[in-house]
Amino acid sequence: MPDETRLPTLDVLADLPQAEFVARWRSLVGEPPAIMLESRSEMIRLLVDSTEPAPFRFDEQALNAPQSHPDRR
Repeated sequence: MPDETRLPTLDVLADLPQAEFVARWRSLVGEPPAIMLESRSEMIRLLVDSTEPAPFRFDEQALNAPQSHPDRR
């Protein structure tokens, strides 16, 4: 039995004009998309899936910094 209480999934990027989507894509990637898929959300998902996560930078100076402000006594 299908769940009729679920709302349909909407592609919120579908209403964005193509030129604006391409401009925003270019600001993230540095170049326009090589192809335009039917689903812009799918394009973003593929972009995220293909991007390596940024390495975690452990900051030893922050760890060894005094816990209170020097002006406070």
